[in-house]
Amino acid sequence: MKRIEKTRSEPFTSDSKPDSDAPLWLQEQVYMPKRQRTIDLVKRSVNAQLKDKQRVSLSTVAAKSREFDEKGISESAILDNQEARAYYEQHRSWRGSSRKLAKPLTVASPVSPGSVKSGRDEQRVRQRYLRMSKEALVERLITAERTVAEQRERWLGQQDEVLTWRMRAESAEAQVQSLRKKKEHS
Repeated sequence: MKRIEKTRSEPFTSDSKPDSDAPLWLQEQVYMPKRQRTIDLVKRSVNAQLKDKQRVSLSTVAAKSREFDEKGISESAILDNQEARAYYEQHRSWRGSSRKLAKPLTVASPVSPGSVKSGRDEQRVRQRYLRMSKEALVERLITAERTVAEQRERWLGQQDEVLTWRMRAESAEAQVQSLRKKKEHS
C-alpha cells in the first residue's frame, strides 16, 4: 500500500463571496438559487395574502408558500434571507411598537394593612408586580417599608401607653389594698 502524504491546505481567498467561506461555484450553483427561491416564494406568498386581505405573519407566509411549492419555506429561511426578510417586514400585519414599555404601575396610596387582604390571589399579585417597572417597584417597596416603620412606631407607642396604664393600675390597686388593710386594722 502506498502511503498518502498530507496535502498542504492553503486558505481560499476570494473577493466575490462576502458572506460565506464556500467556494464560488457552490455559491453560484447552489446557494444563490436557494436564496432566490426563498425570495420568490416570500414575495408570492405575501402578495397572495395581501390580495386576499389576510394577515401577513411569518407562520402564514410559511404556510402559504406550501401552496406554491410542495416543500415551501420555513420561518427561519425568511428571517435568514436579508431580501426576503425585508420584503416580509415591509408587508407584515404586525407593526410592533417603538419599544414601548408597559405602563409603570404607580402606588396611588401607601400600602396599609387594611388594603392587603390575607386571602388574595398571590399569583395574580406576582404577575402584576412582574409587569411593573423597576422604578415603580422601588417606590412601592420604599412606601411599604415606610408604612411598616410607622406602624411599628405606633405599636411601640401603644405598648408604652398600655404598660404605663398597667403600672398605674397596679400602683392604684396596691394603694387600694394598703388602704383596705389599714381600715381593717383600725
